[in-house]
Amino acid sequence: MNYIFKYLVLLLSLLLFNTAGANVINDEVTIVIDYGKEKEAQVVKLNWHDEMTALEALQRVATVETHSVGKYIIVTAINGTKGIRGEKAWYYTLNDKPTGKVAFSLKLNKGDTIRWIYKEDVCSKTVDCKKNCTK
Repeated sequence: MNYIFKYLVLLLSLLLFNTAGANVINDEVTIVIDYGKEKEAQVVKLNWHDEMTALEALQRVATVETHSVGKYIIVTAINGTKGIRGEKAWYYTLNDKPTGKVAFSLKLNKGDTIRWIYKEDVCSKTVDCKKNCTK
């Protein structure tokens, strides 16, 4: 009887350990869409797959408008909230850090959090100045 009791305790311990481990290692990514003062932020969990990019993840959970600039694809609107050149634009972070990469080329890992943020457009001014400014 004592042997059976020990066996059941061991089995129960293994089951609890495996369940706890499943919560730590997940096959999801989290997409946060932060509209600033425009409307309430959205948080969506999405099943991750190998080779998933930040842009693909966003496109799977939201209506996205993009614009091609040379070899780059820029997000111009998310769920109807459009960027206004020189005023507001969509930027993103990966795990709360800027990436320095465009979203269509950034591959995600399981467990990543991508935060899309609607905020002051600082890039257009830099690009426009390179084309139109004199020193």
